[in-house]
Amino acid sequence: MASWREIDRIRKDPTAFRALAMRLLKFGTDLTDWEKDFLASIGGDRDSKEFTTRQSEKLLQIRDDNEFVTKCHDGFSVPLLLRRCREARLDLSESDEAWIEGFFERSNGISMKRKHVGRLLRCARELHIIEEEFANQLPL
Repeated sequence: MASWREIDRIRKDPTAFRALAMRLLKFGTDLTDWEKDFLASIGGDRDSKEFTTRQSEKLLQIRDDNEFVTKCHDGFSVPLLLRRCREARLDLSESDEAWIEGFFERSNGISMKRKHVGRLLRCARELHIIEEEFANQLPL
């Protein structure tokens, strides 16, 4: 989920807001009809100087649900965390173990959708690959 800072920053920058909407519309194959209509209407809106908080939240939610990343927002490498979690997966719950293994096989361990990064970070913390208090400070 996007932070309040990110939501506020993007809503006050209409150029970046429209650019993100158009990029998501162009590359988002898993979008619903509503999301496509929303992104198209934002991309075509040349009059707004600022967008609402709700529009910003929705835009960033669509981004989080559809954008592939190789780095976490904390600076951690997704492929490295995924590989390390896979190596130590037997210490996780059965559902997390199956999720890590299945995800690794499907994605070849290179990237993941932003919406899955939170679960990966939680697994990495549970396995002590990263420490809770340093997760926002140190890149892996």
